[in-house]
Amino acid sequence: MMRLPANIRRNLRLMRIGHILATHGLAALAVRMRLFYPYVWLVQLFRGDELPKDMGVQIRRVLEELGPTFIKFGQMLSTRVDLLPLDVALELKKLQDDVPPEPFKRVRRVIEHSFKKPLTGKEGVFASFNEQPVAAASIAQVHFAELKDGRRVAVKVRRDHISNTIESDLAILKLLAALFDRYFTEYKRLKAPRVIEEFSVTIRGELNLRAEAAHASRFAENFVKIDGVRVPDVLWEYTHTEVLTTERIAGIPIDEKRALEAAGHDCLKLCERAAELFFTMVFVDGYFHADMHPGNIFVADNGDIILVDFGIVGRLDLKSRRYIGEMLMAFLQEDYRRAAEVHVEAGYVPADTDISAFEDAMREIGVPIFNRPLADISIAELLMSMFAVTERFKMETQPELLLLQKTMVVIEGVARELADQVNIWMLARPLISSWVSRHIGPVGKAEAMAQELRDQLRGWMCLPEKIDGVLTRIEKGSVSFSTEPSRLPVVTGSMLVAIGAAWLAWSAAHQASTMVMMLAAILTGLGFILTLSRP
Repeated sequence: MMRLPANIRRNLRLMRIGHILATHGLAALAVRMRLFYPYVWLVQLFRGDELPKDMGVQIRRVLEELGPTFIKFGQMLSTRVDLLPLDVALELKKLQDDVPPEPFKRVRRVIEHSFKKPLTGKEGVFASFNEQPVAAASIAQVHFAELKDGRRVAVKVRRDHISNTIESDLAILKLLAALFDRYFTEYKRLKAPRVIEEFSVTIRGELNLRAEAAHASRFAENFVKIDGVRVPDVLWEYTHTEVLTTERIAGIPIDEKRALEAAGHDCLKLCERAAELFFTMVFVDGYFHADMHPGNIFVADNGDIILVDFGIVGRLDLKSRRYIGEMLMAFLQEDYRRAAEVHVEAGYVPADTDISAFEDAMREIGVPIFNRPLADISIAELLMSMFAVTERFKMETQPELLLLQKTMVVIEGVARELADQVNIWMLARPLISSWVSRHIGPVGKAEAMAQELRDQLRGWMCLPEKIDGVLTRIEKGSVSFSTEPSRLPVVTGSMLVAIGAAWLAWSAAHQASTMVMMLAAILTGLGFILTLSRP
C-alpha cells in the first residue's frame, strides 16, 4: 500500500483537527490559528447538533476524539491550574487512558523482535504466554506468562509502532503550540511551546521500558526501610526497551474497601502505611511514584502495599523538599506570613514581591481549607489553589511540584476511601514535623550553609581551568574585546562576597573563633569594595 508524503499526511491531520474543533464548538480557536479556516467556517455554519455550554467539556471531548497522545496531554494539562481555569482543569481530570488492546499477532511480533527468539516453544522466551491482556493502555499492555523454570510473571509489552505514532503527534502538537503562540499574543505567558516540550520529555520517558525497570529497581531499594511496602521484582534478563518482565503479583486494588475488609485487612493501618509511604518517597528519598492511581496500588494477602507501573517518576532536590516541608508546616500552623516568606526565600516568587499582599493571598487560599472539618482538609487542593495565583505574583511554576500535586490528589483520595474520618496529613504530621526540625532547624541550616560553601569552593577550584580556557580563546583570536569598562572586578567582588558570607554563616553556626570570623568579614568587605569599584 502506497504511503502518502509526510507533508500531505500532516496537512490532512491538521484538517481533521480543525474539523473536530469546529464540530465541538471551538471553531473560533481553529479560525484564529488559521487551521483551514474557510472549511472550518462551513462546518460550523451547517452543523445542527447542540453543543455543551461548558468550555471544559468541549475541550475534553476534542481531546478524546483526537486519540491517546492528546488524551495524555489533556491529563497533564489537568494539573496545570497555573495555565487553565480551575473548572477546565477539573473537567480534564475525567480523561481516561482507555483504549482497545493490541491484536496478539503484534504483541508476538514485538517480543520476538526484541529477543530474537520465538515467543514460546523449545527455543522460545516463555514456557507459556496468555494471549488475553490483563490491562491495556495507550502505550503498552500487560499479559501473564510463565517462564521455563516455573515462575509466573507479568509481561508489559509496548504497542507496535507506538513510538512513530507519538513522534508524529508530538510534531503536530509543537506546530499547534507555535501557531497558538503566534496568533494568541495575549497568552504569551502560557509559554505553549515550553509546555509541549515538557510533555514530550514525559511521554518519551514512558516509551522506554528499561528505564521503567530501573525506576522499579530504585524504588525496591528505597522501600527496604518501610515495613509492609514493596514492588514486584524485575527480571532483567527478560526485559528490553519494548518489553518489561516482572514477578506476577496478586492483590486487591487499594480503593476496593469492601473487598479489603472482607479479606480481613485493617483499613486504618493501610491508611497509616500509605501516609508513611508518601512521606518517605517525597521527603526522605526525593523520588516519588508520579502515577499512583488506585489501579497501580494493590494490597497483598499479608497486608503489604504493592506498587506497580513506574513509567512516570518525580524527583525533588533537597532545596525543594525543604521548601515544601516548611511551607506545609507554616500552613498547618496557619502561619500565613511565614508561608509567604518561604516562597520568597526559595526563589519561587521575585525578591521584590510585596510580602503583605502575598500573605493575604496565602490567607485567602488557606483559611477556607483549614476551616473545614479535619477529614475534609486537602493539601492537594491547597497546592492547586496556590498554583492558580501564580500569574498575580509572577511565580515560576515548577514541573516537579505539579507532578507532586497530582500525586497528592490521588493519595488523598485513596486515604479517604480507606478511612473517611481520618486525614492523611494529620497522620503524616509527626513525620513531617520531625523531618522539618531536622532539616530546617539549626543543624539543617548549618549543613545547608556548609554545602553552599563546598559548592563555592568547588567553583573556585575550577577557576584556573576556566581562565586557561579564556586565555586559549584569546590566543586564537576568538574573543572580541569591548571598549566598555571591565566587569572583572564586579564578578570577582561578587564571588568574594558569596564566599565570605557563606564562611561567616558557617563560622557563626559552628561557633568558630573570633579570628576566623574576622577573616570571613574582611573577605566579605573586600568583595563589597570590588563590587562597587566599577565606574
